[in-house]
Parts: sequence; structure tokens; C-alpha cells
Amino acid sequence: ESALLLRARNRALESEEMVKYFFGHVIKKSSAKTIKVLVNNFVFNKRAGRRLKVSTKLLTHDPEETCNVGDFVKVRHSGEKISKRKAHVLHEIIRRQEQ
Repeated sequence: ESALLLRARNRALESEEMVKYFFGHVIKKSSAKTIKVLVNNFVFNKRAGRRLKVSTKLLTHDPEETCNVGDFVKVRHSGEKISKRKAHVLHEIIRRQEQ
């Protein structure tokens, strides 16, 4: 039974449902096929009794180089590292920056 449970758990982890998505704005086109995405999140601080805004900058793989600075994008975790600091892939562009 344990082998069957392990196989089922591995299949669930590999499925699309377990992939984590992030939403953010493109703040920089770093180098070829790489963009930097600013993701905002809110964390509740018990001591202060309020929500605090926390920002994270993710290096993201943009295979077709379609993004521009200011675009609002959906990014997914790739499951493995693409390079030393890059572990996310562009999933879709939700809204383009108006020129």
C-alpha cells in the first residue's frame, strides 16, 4: 500500500493543479529571455495588528521575449531551477502596458 500511495502522491505533485502561480508587473528586461517581475503580497503582523505589504522580485524566463516593462503578467513556478537565480516561467500576459 505504501508504494501505491507514494506513486499517487508523485502524480499529484506533477499535475498542473500543484503548480504555484504568481501575478505581478514586469519591472525590468534583464537579459536575453529574462524578465524581472515584482510580486506584491500581504502578511498579517500579529504584534502590530495590521497587514504589511511584502514585495518579491522574481527572475522569470520569457522564451519568446514578448514582455515589455509595465506589463501585468501571470508567472508559474517551473518546478526546477532554470539558472542560478531563475526558477519561474512566464505563463501569460494579462494586460499590456499602453504606450
